[in-house]
Amino acid sequence: MPGFYRLAIPMLNRIDSLFRSDRVFIFLIFYRWASLFPAFFAFREEDVLLAAILPFALSLAANGIISIFNHKLNKAVIDRPGFLGMDILFSAILLAVSGGVSSPYYLYALSPLLAGAFFFQVRGALSASLLFTPLYVLIRVYIPQTQMDEVSFALQITGIWILPLLFAYPSNLLKSVNKANEDLANVHRQLEIIHDLTVLLQAAPDLLSVQERVLGAVTTELGFSKAVVALVDPAHEELGGWLVYPRQDDFPRTNPLSLRSENGEVIKALLQRENFVSEGRTLIGDSQLNQWLSRDKWYVVPLYLREHPVGILLVEESGLTPERESTLMTVANQAALALGTTILCIDRARRLAVETERNRIARDIHDTVAQSLFGIAYSLDACITMLPQKADDVRNELIELRSLANSAHDEVRRSIFDLWPSALNIELFMADLTNYINSCCRPRSFSIIFSNNGDFNSLSPGLRRTVYRMAQEALANSARHSGAQSARLCLTVSDEDVYLVVSDEGKGFDPSIALSRSQNREHFGLHGIQERARALGGEFEIASRPQAGTRIMITLPIHNGHHHG
Repeated sequence: MPGFYRLAIPMLNRIDSLFRSDRVFIFLIFYRWASLFPAFFAFREEDVLLAAILPFALSLAANGIISIFNHKLNKAVIDRPGFLGMDILFSAILLAVSGGVSSPYYLYALSPLLAGAFFFQVRGALSASLLFTPLYVLIRVYIPQTQMDEVSFALQITGIWILPLLFAYPSNLLKSVNKANEDLANVHRQLEIIHDLTVLLQAAPDLLSVQERVLGAVTTELGFSKAVVALVDPAHEELGGWLVYPRQDDFPRTNPLSLRSENGEVIKALLQRENFVSEGRTLIGDSQLNQWLSRDKWYVVPLYLREHPVGILLVEESGLTPERESTLMTVANQAALALGTTILCIDRARRLAVETERNRIARDIHDTVAQSLFGIAYSLDACITMLPQKADDVRNELIELRSLANSAHDEVRRSIFDLWPSALNIELFMADLTNYINSCCRPRSFSIIFSNNGDFNSLSPGLRRTVYRMAQEALANSARHSGAQSARLCLTVSDEDVYLVVSDEGKGFDPSIALSRSQNREHFGLHGIQERARALGGEFEIASRPQAGTRIMITLPIHNGHHHG
C-alpha cells in the first residue's frame, strides 16, 4: 500500500495540474474528445454502423480543427461570439443526423454551451442555452426517430440549462482570480521597480545622476518612449536643469524660469499640484523649449516632497493606461523623495557655507580691524591728554596713527577678499605679530618672547593663517588686560598637529567668565579662538586664575582638510 500511494500521489498531482486556471480551455478540448466515447460504442451494433460513420467523422474533424487551432479559435470566439453560435448549430445538426434526442452525441452537443459559460460566464451560459433549446425541441418534434418519453426529454432539457450555469459559476470565480493575480503582479512589479530605483538612487553621487536614473526608470522599466524632468531651485524659486531621456541632440538649452503661472502650463500645474495631459497648450514660457515639447503629447506630473515643490516630470503620453498611470505615480513619488532630499541637502550645505563664511569674516574683522581701531582710539586718547603742551609729540603720534589706519584698511581688504600671502613664513609670522602688538599697545611697550619648533613653512597657507589669527588674539588679550610687560609664545609643529601656547605672568582672570558670551558680548576674542579650534577638530584650554598669570594652550590637527582661516 505505501508503494501504491507513492505512485498515485505524483499521478494525481499531474492530473490536478491539468485543471489550473490557465488550462481550462484545454480541459474543454479534452471534454469534446471524451464525449465521443458513447458514439464510439455505437459502432458495435452492425445495423447502424454505416449510419454512424458520417456524424462520427464530422465530430472527429471538428475536434481536430479545434485542437490544432485552439489559440486562434480562442481569440476568435472572444472577439466574435458569433463563432460560438456556429458551433451550437453544428451540434444541433449532429444530433439531428445521429438519432435526435436519442443520439449518443448528447454530451458532445453540450460542449459549445460549456464554452459559452467559460468565455462569457453566466451571460454566455444563458445565451447559449437559450439558442440551443429551441433547436433541440425542433429535433424532437420534426424528426420521427427521436421520440422518447416525456421524463427523459425533460431531463435532457434541464441538463441543457443546468450544466452550463454550473460551469459558469467557477468560470466567473476563475475570472476574478485571474484579475486578482494580474493586480497582484502589477503591485509586485511596482515594488520591484521602486526597490531597484531606490537602490540606484542611493548610489547616485550627485543631483544629475539622480535625474538620469529617474528618467531611466520611467523609460526603461515602465516602457514610456520618452521622458523629461526639470528641477526647482528653492533658493531662487526657479524651475531649470531640464534633462531628457533618451538623449536628443536637438533638445534646447534653457535658462531657469521663475515660478510664476504666466510662465506656462507646466509651472502653473506645479504651483497648483495638478496632473494634466498637454493638448496644444503653451507648456513653458521659453519659446525654443515649448516648440520642442509641442511635437509630442505629454502627461505632466508635478513632483512634491511634502509641501515643497521639487520639480516636474513629463512622459510621452501614448499608451498610457490606468494601470501604467498608477505605476507611474508610484515611481514619481519615489523620484520626488530622492530628488527633494538631494536638493534640500544641497540647499542646506549652501546655506551652511554662507553662514560659515560670514562667521569667518566676522572673526577676521574682530581679530584685525577691531584690534587696530582699539589701538587708534587708545592713542587718540593719549594725544588729547598731551595737547597743547606737547604739540610735537602729538604730531608724531598722529603720523603713527595714520600708518595704523592704513594697516587697518589693508586688513579689511584681506577679510573681504580672503587674501593672504602664501609666502607667510615663520620670520614674517613673528615680525607681523611684533608690529601688530606694538601698534595696539602704544605708548607703553610690550615684548613677545618667541619659541619655535618644527617646520612652520610646511603647513598649508590656510592653517598658517589660522595659527596667526589665534596667536594675534591671544597676544592682544595679554597685552591689553594682563598688566604684564611681556608674553611668551611657543609654537611647535609635529607630523600630525600644531601646538600653540601663549603665556604671561600678569594678573590672570576667571576663564569661565571670559568665555561666557552673556558676560562679555562685545569682546569675544577668546571665545572666537575656542570656536575656531573646535571647528577644526582641535582643542582649546585656558589655565588661569586671579593674580596667578595666564596660559592659553591650542592644539590643531594638520590633516583634517578643513583649514580655511
